[in-house]
Amino acid sequence: MAKSKKVLLTREDNSAVAEILKSKGVGAIELPLVKINLQAEEDELRDVFAEMGRYDWLTFSSVNGVRGFFGEFLKSFDDIRALGIARIACVGEATARELKKYFLRADVVPEISTAENMAQAMADYETLENLKILCIIGNLAGNELFDALEKNRAIVDALEVYKTEIARVEKDCAAAAEFRKTGADAVVFASPSAVEGFAKNAENLALSAKAVRPKIVAIGAKTAAAVEKFGMKVAAQAKNPSPEAVAEAVLSAVGISEK
Repeated sequence: MAKSKKVLLTREDNSAVAEILKSKGVGAIELPLVKINLQAEEDELRDVFAEMGRYDWLTFSSVNGVRGFFGEFLKSFDDIRALGIARIACVGEATARELKKYFLRADVVPEISTAENMAQAMADYETLENLKILCIIGNLAGNELFDALEKNRAIVDALEVYKTEIARVEKDCAAAAEFRKTGADAVVFASPSAVEGFAKNAENLALSAKAVRPKIVAIGAKTAAAVEKFGMKVAAQAKNPSPEAVAEAVLSAVGISEK
């Protein structure tokens, strides 16, 4: 009988991917390597919320951005119409699905989930010149979105609503102990921070001599580049961050056909 496959999942919330993989006979070890803290500075919130209703666009670059923004917004406003007539752009389908939980639909979702593609999709939707845009971001946001929007002569504000931090893996953590002992057929990294977290926790994740050495699945080009920066090889890259795309990449990496 063939040995069942196993994958190490490193996000805070892996439930959707784990469920799909389980249906394909792949087990999961869940070991978050980053932690997300939803928080925003009071003075920044005050300044942005004073302008609420005057923005032409809101952009969301992650699920955590949606959660963090509306967590704060709903503390200050009791009517969703306080957003005004702003159009909304989401970087990908997972972010757009999270937005729907607040009974809002994204006007723009690019086919390929990058900041540059989101900005281009917005520019294709309408001219952005002199439009006021609020970008909802985390502490590790790059400048790609801002640069692209400003090239289109937009007026750009930013609001940081969450922080990504490296999680510390304790040696007696059950998931870490299981990984050290048995290894896994694949490990999934969802962000460069997760790759960094894996490297920083290397001592407590060192595999035993008989453990299976995992193949690496990266979500997105930036994550793949981070994997290579640490001297590792990417076996498969997810087309987008959706649970379905991630599961598809994992199955490809471990040699399981979806048919």
